[in-house]
Amino acid sequence: MSSTRWIVSSRSPRRLGAGLFVLSLVAACSGKDPYSPGTKLGTFHVTAALTHTSCGATPNPWEFDVRLNHDGSTLYWIQGGAPIEGRVDGAARAQLEAEIVEEVRAADARTKRDACAIARTDVLALTLRGADAQPTSDPSLATSFGGGLVFTFAPTSGSDCSDQLTTAGGDFETLPCEVHYDVSGTFKSAPR
Repeated sequence: MSSTRWIVSSRSPRRLGAGLFVLSLVAACSGKDPYSPGTKLGTFHVTAALTHTSCGATPNPWEFDVRLNHDGSTLYWIQGGAPIEGRVDGAARAQLEAEIVEEVRAADARTKRDACAIARTDVLALTLRGADAQPTSDPSLATSFGGGLVFTFAPTSGSDCSDQLTTAGGDFETLPCEVHYDVSGTFKSAPR
């Protein structure tokens, strides 16, 4: 199992191309970059410590960088694709969610095996902290954050993903399964 990037949505290559064209057109007309909305806060270095997995081998610790932007109380998590957004509440908490459905294996008419598509749901719940290490509901004052990240993997309805289990040479010990991390992020560099 590979969890090196937080992925936003699933699209076929044809739909992705059409979506990118529409986003480019909107950006050209509005002057706004759909991949970097709002005001840039900077790059944060994230360390994720595994707290639970039912999926099998999982990176621990897992470290990566993410860019954060904001527009008022809306926080944007930007990491290699379209941003994921969530609202920061009065207690300095935000929840960001994303889902992708990926076809792992096409159907095989010869062996009469159904396709395998796996839905991955990501939920990140975090609390922003300012320079004094106290919670801040103002994203522009955030210098660190902490919280939890949960990945859930489940075959879509009608999928046959039995060959994706470790007992059959696959990557998952069981499906559906979950991976839980405690995450902490600290300011690394100013926006570019």
